[in-house]
Amino acid sequence: MFNLNNITNEYDIEQWTLFLEKVIGNNTGWIQILTAAVLIIIFIVGFIGNFLTCTVIYCDKKMHTITNHYIFNMAATDLLVSFGISLEVYLCITDSYLFGNIACKIHCFFVVLLWNNSILVMTTLAIERYFAIWYPLSSKYVPSMKRARKIITVIWIISICETIPELWTVELVKTEKMSYCFIVPSSLARVISGVLALVTFVIPLTIMLFVYIMIALKVNNSEKSNSRRTIFNHKNNRRKVNKLVVAITISFLICWLPFFCNRLLFFFCDMQQLMQLDRIWDINYRTLLINSWFSIILNPIIFSLMSSKFRNSLLKLWRTKFKRRPETIYL
Repeated sequence: MFNLNNITNEYDIEQWTLFLEKVIGNNTGWIQILTAAVLIIIFIVGFIGNFLTCTVIYCDKKMHTITNHYIFNMAATDLLVSFGISLEVYLCITDSYLFGNIACKIHCFFVVLLWNNSILVMTTLAIERYFAIWYPLSSKYVPSMKRARKIITVIWIISICETIPELWTVELVKTEKMSYCFIVPSSLARVISGVLALVTFVIPLTIMLFVYIMIALKVNNSEKSNSRRTIFNHKNNRRKVNKLVVAITISFLICWLPFFCNRLLFFFCDMQQLMQLDRIWDINYRTLLINSWFSIILNPIIFSLMSSKFRNSLLKLWRTKFKRRPETIYL
């Protein structure tokens, strides 16, 4: 156990490094192998799901809708971020970060940027569906490809602005046994963690909960259908809408609640208090790691595979493209 009486409330890189080595770097081999195996499964399933999403939307002209414009952007983003799992797998096995501190910050920036982009796309899709359900006849809220592209551009700009502060929260901590690119409990990093917890979790979740509750009320209380103006390309069915609302909300909580709680932990606890949580720290770290990456699996399932139109398009693509055999023509 660390001598906490000798540790001040100020951030001490040496003490923090020794703490991380104790709670993360001394795991038994089977825990590291199990974590790496789960991450590999997430990568394979997530890559296939997002690749199929991008392929179907790109190849089928009937899928070139405004909604799918957003979904394609999110799937492509998840494809890019999925390659970051390879480094996480390597770290699970070796506990040794290959690159320097600058590379550590760039890697963190890239991964969190793509995560933030996916969260903002999910929030935007919820808002778009809200206007489509509540104001179906208003030309002011009629979506267009040009408008969708502008919104996606704005989403990327906001994502970058949200992610830049992350550069001041992570450092490469190294000892003779291990090296990790990890968040540090400095005063600035703690403030940034609190602000980002609000901006990247509380606000999007609040918006989605409000929007989906309003959508459920509207759909369940109305006898009129707006099937031609749906955002998620599902058939006009109240049960499907309700299931979709619940699925999106639960998936968001599953993927990002641990990450949010970790930010709050750093915001409310100083270094001394964090180090008193050494018994649960490794579980917290691995739960956060797996759940955050799990979003690349849930996104294509909820936004693509739950759509009957997408499944039919995928089946059609499989029959006409992948199983197509060259025909022999006799003259």
